[in-house]
Amino acid sequence: MKSHSPIPHQQFCALARKYAVTIPDSWSLGVHTVADHHESWSVQSGENVFIPLFPWRCERRFIELRRIVESKTLEDVVLCRFSCVGDGRTLNLRQIVYREFDLLEWITGVPIVSVFGCSNGERFSNILARLENGTIASVEAGVSLPESAEMLDRHELVARRGVASDRVVDTHVPQQSVYLFDKEGLRTWTDTDAELFGLPTDEIAAVRAAFELAKEPASIETNISQHKHLLDLLDQTFPS
Repeated sequence: MKSHSPIPHQQFCALARKYAVTIPDSWSLGVHTVADHHESWSVQSGENVFIPLFPWRCERRFIELRRIVESKTLEDVVLCRFSCVGDGRTLNLRQIVYREFDLLEWITGVPIVSVFGCSNGERFSNILARLENGTIASVEAGVSLPESAEMLDRHELVARRGVASDRVVDTHVPQQSVYLFDKEGLRTWTDTDAELFGLPTDEIAAVRAAFELAKEPASIETNISQHKHLLDLLDQTFPS
């Protein structure tokens, strides 16, 4: 998950200037080893101080799922079915599970109280999790895709009344906004943020997450606490 490009930090600073949001001079947005060899997008504040970010929370599809739950459009979520498979380079298996656990708690608004996982080394893992309100969740995570393949994920909520998903029904491959077929093969483009035009989706989300942190510094301690909680869940899922 190494990202040495300074562009996300530059865009973060530009966005802060545009909206007159003050950011400390010591802050640096990038991919850092936050704790226990766990690499993730974070804001470095000082030599050995890292503030974890959860950039996926800034993706529109997840924001809308959370909103559907909060507004009671879905009544009494009883089952969550999450899956995420990557190539193992952008995110390894533990990082994918970390992401899925945070999404599970953030979307439902309910903490995870117990987990049980079966893994095939560092390639694939099937996990059952129980939330504090009794909701059951299944999480499938893997790193079996070819190198440089786009991550495939799907997040579905089943309630006593209604079902919601971040993908169109029966869709397994994410749709792109523009497809170009030419002599070089297939090329695609999808831009999701007019103010951060041209950045990859993960970098857009990271810039937005850092910007939200700068606007609400009170969330720093919350982020740190959530990060420690997620690492504890990972230790339960992948006992050494």
